[in-house]
Amino acid sequence: MKKKYTHYLPKGWTLEKVQKIADYYDNQSDEEAAAEIEALDESETIMFVPTGLVPRVRKLIADNGPRKSRHGRTRRVA
Repeated sequence: MKKKYTHYLPKGWTLEKVQKIADYYDNQSDEEAAAEIEALDESETIMFVPTGLVPRVRKLIADNGPRKSRHGRTRRVA
């Protein structure tokens, strides 16, 4: 008997959005991927955080105030 999996998506996400993102990266050439990595703003970091620590990390970020994105727009971090 196959095990049934239940998938949970973040608020505002749909399976269609997830599929579009997967398709984008699945069809990206090595050159495009390298260019995307080189274009990253070194003042921002992406990391995985254990779910139990997310509230504490969000509070630390919020305590440091809003930040400007690499596109020059101020964004609220919460």
